Amino acid sequence: MFTSRPEHYDKNLMQAPSVHAALATLTSPDGAQIPAVAIFKSKQVACVLPLADGLRLANELADSIAAHNRTPNQKDTSC
Repeated sequence: MFTSRPEHYDKNLMQAPSVHAALATLTSPDGAQIPAVAIFKSKQVACVLPLADGLRLANELADSIAAHNRTPNQKDTSC
């Protein structure tokens, strides 16, 4: 599990609402357009993910949230 530094607490809370995702198209060098998801921080593009990687990231987010919502006896201690 990642643990942030206490000196970044305020910055992290201020930046969190500005992170969002939007429908996108990833254009290959030959001009082919691939369905994708753009991840933004404020108005800056952080990355553009092909759908498979967007789904992987969505699942990782959901799994991380679910892990925080488990009771202490349910938490995964295999790591």
